[in-house]
Amino acid sequence: MAAQNNNTPTVIDSSSVFYIHPSDASVNQLVSVKFNGNGYNNWKRSMMLMLSVKNKLSFVNGTVVVPVPGTDEYKAWERCNDLVISWILFNLDETIACSVLFLKTARDIWKDLEDRFGYASITQIYSLEQTLSELTQGQQSVSEFYTKMKTLWDSIDDTQPLPVCVCPTTTCTCNLTGKIHQMQQTQRVLQFLMKLNDHFSAVRANILMMNPLPSLTQAYRIVAQEETHKEISQNTAVDSLAFATERKYHSQGQAQTVRPQIFNNSQRSGSFTGNFKRPAKPQNNYYCTHCKMAWHSLERCFKIHGFPPNFKGNKDKRVAAMAHNQQDITDASDVQNLNTNQLSTEQYQQLMELLGKHSISENKKENTISGHALLAGPFAERSTTASW
Repeated sequence: MAAQNNNTPTVIDSSSVFYIHPSDASVNQLVSVKFNGNGYNNWKRSMMLMLSVKNKLSFVNGTVVVPVPGTDEYKAWERCNDLVISWILFNLDETIACSVLFLKTARDIWKDLEDRFGYASITQIYSLEQTLSELTQGQQSVSEFYTKMKTLWDSIDDTQPLPVCVCPTTTCTCNLTGKIHQMQQTQRVLQFLMKLNDHFSAVRANILMMNPLPSLTQAYRIVAQEETHKEISQNTAVDSLAFATERKYHSQGQAQTVRPQIFNNSQRSGSFTGNFKRPAKPQNNYYCTHCKMAWHSLERCFKIHGFPPNFKGNKDKRVAAMAHNQQDITDASDVQNLNTNQLSTEQYQQLMELLGKHSISENKKENTISGHALLAGPFAERSTTASW
């Protein structure tokens, strides 16, 4: 019976440090990146968090008491110690893992890694401070820029922690720790504002005018809101410009599709129905390079091809040129119509004679009016000097 009692497994409470959950495997990678000699503080912080979650942090910080060998508690401790060692070795680079493979306890491995990689030298502090001083926002967003600065600040705090007040908690009146922390926060707010791009100058000035100065997280929140506001404003401006451009394009396209209404012969004679719309006045597209005059082309220039009969003077020549131009416009507009009337040679000669007679009668009227004006001049002078 006694032998059977010795073989009975001991039940371990789930809250005990010696308790091993069935899901705890010996080959779990607790952190995302294995430690290869760089970034020890980040790796250490991640490992401590995962060991705390699994209730095994006391095996590396030395707070667990090693039981007496040969007891059931010692067997449970030994089993948990080997499990923690396997976790640490699996989350180390192969070369570093081989250097601590034969250490007996997880505490010894942790101390060895701390002695080799956990020290803070002046060179490391100099490298972190130089990286922080050269960091600027550039093309990064406010969130990306603030995250990089926050990472450097945390690394500096880990390698060079702030001094802590040693007064008893119940009787401390100096509040040295709080004052030093406030000074550090103020300095970091100024660093964050100084390294922002110039288009945040307005919000930077507003933050600096606040009394008291906001905390680091509050300053970041204000700048991030300003960045979002600028992005919305720029998108709205781009959309408005695109809408205006599209509207102008469509209006120009509609204007180009408008064509003057051209009537056929029946409509010119008045035998049309519906609403009458006057066609747009045709534009002058003719220019003679020979005589340097508009309203007729080089092919219809009288100076090259000769003047029609019974035309006298420059006025008749201009009238003939305009008549030819009008004929060109009429011909161009009548090309679209099926019933197009063309003048014969005799009709053309008769038209020219009518235009010549009309110009002669106009000249006679002008000469008569000018003669009357000359005769009226002496009578008007006598009327002003003599009494009637």
